[in-house]
Amino acid sequence: MSHDSMVDPNQFKIILLATDGSEFSAGVERVGIEMATQHGSQLVVLRLLMAEPGTDAAIVEEQDASLNVERIHELCREKGIESTVLLRPAKDPSHGILSVAKEVGAHLLIIGRRGRRGMAKFMVGDATAKIIEKAECSVLVVPRLFSYWTNGVLLAVSPELSEGDAVADGAFSVAQMAHLPLTVLTTVEEKEEGRSEVNQTVNRLVAKAKMAQIDADGLVQDGDANDASLEVARQRTCDIIVCEPRDRSMIDRLFNVNPLIHLIGKAHCPVLVMQGERLVA
Repeated sequence: MSHDSMVDPNQFKIILLATDGSEFSAGVERVGIEMATQHGSQLVVLRLLMAEPGTDAAIVEEQDASLNVERIHELCREKGIESTVLLRPAKDPSHGILSVAKEVGAHLLIIGRRGRRGMAKFMVGDATAKIIEKAECSVLVVPRLFSYWTNGVLLAVSPELSEGDAVADGAFSVAQMAHLPLTVLTTVEEKEEGRSEVNQTVNRLVAKAKMAQIDADGLVQDGDANDASLEVARQRTCDIIVCEPRDRSMIDRLFNVNPLIHLIGKAHCPVLVMQGERLVA
């Protein structure tokens, strides 16, 4: 097995790009096209139709949506990307996007970070939050003004590393295809037992990345996982954070809080939430 073959070439075989045609989807569209180009992915471009069918508003919306997706489809043709476009009616955006992701067998769903409903969401919209919590595939959340990652990749994993290797595969693929350095980070409580085991696991992931010819190093830090991830990403100018889904505590569930949503809302860069099981056909 060659070093390159250690990174799954089909990690992001089918990418679903969900756009609403607004300025908030500009980053989503740029990243989706570039990622499909680098990874040789099939790109499915989705635009939901939210207006009441049969109304004047619905006619205008469909015309605008058709122009939007055809523009993206043409950009894909110019870059040699296999792409399809879908216009689908939906009353609820999160349900509509998740349904299409399942229908097309998406390995990766790319969405924007739009939303201003409540400071608790930290600029992450309700639909985005629901998608993150319910998606069966990996999800990449992209800020409006972002173009593409060009500096570095941060792989942030929990001390338990329950899905560490599967999540790491996603980070390895992103780093390798973009020829970027990778930082593996985990955080622990200051007096947490088993710190040596955590160090060993981080070192193993770093070694695995290096075997795939990725420039990688590892960090184990004390404190809050979100704060550490954001700080390390800024210090090392990483412009994508890759992490695993996080189980919420009883208190988080009681107050309807998801720490992962807070991370996404505060991050200056895209956050890729990798599912443990890859849906590769």
